[in-house]
Amino acid sequence: MFYHRGHELQRGRGFGSILKGLYRRIVPIAKKGINIGKRILKSDFVKHLSSSAASAGAEALKNVAYDVLSGEKPLNESAKTNIDKAKKRLAEAVMGRGCKNKRRKKSKRKITNKEIVKAFNLLD
Repeated sequence: MFYHRGHELQRGRGFGSILKGLYRRIVPIAKKGINIGKRILKSDFVKHLSSSAASAGAEALKNVAYDVLSGEKPLNESAKTNIDKAKKRLAEAVMGRGCKNKRRKKSKRKITNKEIVKAFNLLD
């Protein structure tokens, strides 16, 4: 008896099986990438860099507004010079930070009975 067998690679599972296989392979990799990204964003370096970028941008915007409103420089010149200054501040923040050593916790020293006796002068 003749019957239709279908494509050799499909074997009756359909298009959903292809998506399911991709999902099973991609999701663990994506989860690892997200976790690494979270750790990077929580680092002290990124926090310092973001705060310095915000302050440099705010200062550049303030200086551009002052220059334009006072009539000292046109918008193009003022924006160009202040953006260059902000770039230099960010470069200094990235390069000048350095690596901080984390302090290690000192283990508490156990006090012996001899030290207690010596402290209270009980054996004199």
